[in-house]
Amino acid sequence: MLFRSLYLVDVDKEPIGRVLKLNSVRNGNLWKEIDVLIFNTWHWWHRRGLKQQWDYVQFDGKIRKDIDRTVAFRTALRTWAKWVDSDVDTNRTKVIFQGISPSHYNGIDWNEPGVRNCSRQTTPFKGSIYPTGLPLAEYVVKEVIRNIKKPVHLLDITMLSQLRKDAHPSTYNDFNGMDCTHWCVAGLPDTWNLLLYAALIK
Repeated sequence: MLFRSLYLVDVDKEPIGRVLKLNSVRNGNLWKEIDVLIFNTWHWWHRRGLKQQWDYVQFDGKIRKDIDRTVAFRTALRTWAKWVDSDVDTNRTKVIFQGISPSHYNGIDWNEPGVRNCSRQTTPFKGSIYPTGLPLAEYVVKEVIRNIKKPVHLLDITMLSQLRKDAHPSTYNDFNGMDCTHWCVAGLPDTWNLLLYAALIK
């Protein structure tokens, strides 16, 4: 089952608009009955304007128009982590969190200054260490998971995906724009699936 919860925490429709509630995760009442839970989030956290899926954010009892997105992301993940520790029976439910899926919109990241996106990238990055290092959000994920008391498996796809600047649809997509965020199928996600399968059977 695919359960679409862009931020893991709740977004409620209220008279003032859509409120992102960083300290609330009511969907967990449904999730905890499932045998294998695979979570991921980050893709939507930095969206602004029309692509932003909330109007206000509630944090520590106060409603604000905006907040530092990394702070919001960390707070939401900590809320989710508390839910795992308090509500999930990990004897019957396996919990997996997929790491950050990177994008490739700036050639400086892979030592090609002047390149503005993934267009015409036909080979992976040469080497095993990405020049800019891991995205900040991945460090947040690792910190939060490290502090969860119950067993949560990190499906760590971030660095191997950073090396695949050639694996995006680029201009070959349905919305006639440059897509260096999603991935071609068949392609890199097949490697993610192999890692997922290994995690499920171990």
